[in-house]
Amino acid sequence: MNFLSNKYFLIAIRVIVGGIFIYASFDKLMNQEMFSKAIYNYKFLPGTFINIFAIIIPYLELIAGIFLISGIFVRGSSLIISILLVLFIIALGQAYARGLDIDCACFELKNELENANQKSDILLRIIEDMLLLTASIIIYIKSKIILNKEIQQ
Repeated sequence: MNFLSNKYFLIAIRVIVGGIFIYASFDKLMNQEMFSKAIYNYKFLPGTFINIFAIIIPYLELIAGIFLISGIFVRGSSLIISILLVLFIIALGQAYARGLDIDCACFELKNELENANQKSDILLRIIEDMLLLTASIIIYIKSKIILNKEIQQ
């Protein structure tokens, strides 16, 4: 049996990825104004989209994380998480390439906005997001294989 197709391995990475996204959504949901300021600091989006993204992203993270953990709409949830991660990697990458001295605003907004001298943290977050993206893609691909096997039985 392929290790990546192991049902229990997939459940474990679903819980890990889903849990990370649920945790990441909490502070953003409670401090949407600070999150919109953090998005603005990236200087990546036009001003008209900043508030919309600050409202939508935390809810997408929370709902997709809950669905991923509970096993509901696993493929759709992992697709949404993958899209978010690609957007995060692009935003972080352009901020790093442009030399912006900002934090990612990934988990704790208050601490990250007060301590905006951690440029090396951006590179670490890009690597973490790439690992999460890999896990999310594995969930997306392998959950279809397992689903097909269960239908055939």
